[in-house]
Amino acid sequence: MLLVALSALLLALGLIACGSSDDDSTAGDGSGQGSAKSAEAGAGGGAGSEKSDSGAGGSKQGDNSSGSEAGSGGFTPKRHSDSGGGAQQYRVKGGDNSVQEFGEEAGDAQFEAAAAALHNFLDARAAGNWRAACAYMSRSIVESFEKLAAQAKQVDATSCAGILSSLTNPAAKSAMKAEAAKADVGSLRVEGDRSFIIYTGVDRTILAMPMTDEGGEWKVASLAGTPLN
Repeated sequence: MLLVALSALLLALGLIACGSSDDDSTAGDGSGQGSAKSAEAGAGGGAGSEKSDSGAGGSKQGDNSSGSEAGSGGFTPKRHSDSGGGAQQYRVKGGDNSVQEFGEEAGDAQFEAAAAALHNFLDARAAGNWRAACAYMSRSIVESFEKLAAQAKQVDATSCAGILSSLTNPAAKSAMKAEAAKADVGSLRVEGDRSFIIYTGVDRTILAMPMTDEGGEWKVASLAGTPLN
């Protein structure tokens, strides 16, 4: 059952390996394919409290390693441009808008920092730099992931990087690269210690990624974004 639970984290994005990855670092991704409410249930804690009624504007993400561990893994963040615009653009008439209406729009500084962290996670994963990708994941996600793997006898690796390297399907590399290239952040919704980034992915899929601010460094609080459309 432990291996099933672990595999479920990776299955939705087709990341279960037929063999070990050829890459030598750690990221990977499993997914919560479900409703907006399931995305809210997976939110991490620790988001900042700065709020603004105006939608976040478009921004250009500069080089931002968002943590020394990622930098030490040989990962160099890329520059990204995000359209911003706030959550109203994602609202669906008559649909479940629980994430789109969650809390309030974050201020520009929070938006830019959280968006950079999301891009860095996606880029590190696409590059097969599993160590760097793990560095952009929240502590609670990494600890839960490692705990599951440590109890699953079928998985030899016990570190976040090693687990993702051994379980990630090499065939999923093109999909991870496509998501990293297409990701366009439009909103960061914040309420107390919880927050969500809403972004557009491949084929115009709208996704919600729970985020957390750990001591001034933004981290993704899930292994994958949850589709909202």
